[in-house]
Amino acid sequence: IYLNPVFEAVSLHKYDGSTYHHIDVNFGPDPKGDIKIIESETPDNPATWKMTSADKLFFRLVDEVHKRGMKIIIDGVFNHVGKQFWAFQDLSKNQSDSRYKDWFIVRSFDNPATEENEFNYKGWWNIASLPEFNRTDADLFPGPKQYIFHSTKKWMDPNNDGDCSDGIDGWRLDVARDVPIGFWRGWNNLVKSINPDAYIVGELWELSPEF
Repeated sequence: IYLNPVFEAVSLHKYDGSTYHHIDVNFGPDPKGDIKIIESETPDNPATWKMTSADKLFFRLVDEVHKRGMKIIIDGVFNHVGKQFWAFQDLSKNQSDSRYKDWFIVRSFDNPATEENEFNYKGWWNIASLPEFNRTDADLFPGPKQYIFHSTKKWMDPNNDGDCSDGIDGWRLDVARDVPIGFWRGWNNLVKSINPDAYIVGELWELSPEF
């Protein structure tokens, strides 16, 4: 079974994630309660993460799929996020004082001395609602990279007990060519260290022999 993005997001298509470590609250039985749980966390500290009702329902789905002898693959959108993504929200509010200012490709910060909002950043295909993570030629920046790695572990081994049978079985990777291949090498190693049989397929719409 392949699922399009299921992480928390404001759109219907959900390629504009607000987080990677929670299932969208509207897919669960208690959206208001889940929002309170999410707000109690420190998003970049996995030690503070808790299971929402939507998360628990998702892992129940995983279990039911496995009981039927099937596998489940989810969508990983790791090139860009939505404007409601928690780190981008902090950046929008605190500008150059944000602890997440290096997470995104900022072209200019707002000058509070002027009426105009000069805040400008790179969006995927110049779409402002899809701010891109910062990167080097070879890799994503350490902050978003580590967050993605932690989120990946949650969905593949939710109990962090070394038994991946209660986690997802693979990933479909959105706009894979737009993310530095060095990131994919490290991420692939992480995925295979959790589940050597994990299925990985990247979205590549051009000739991409290096992949």
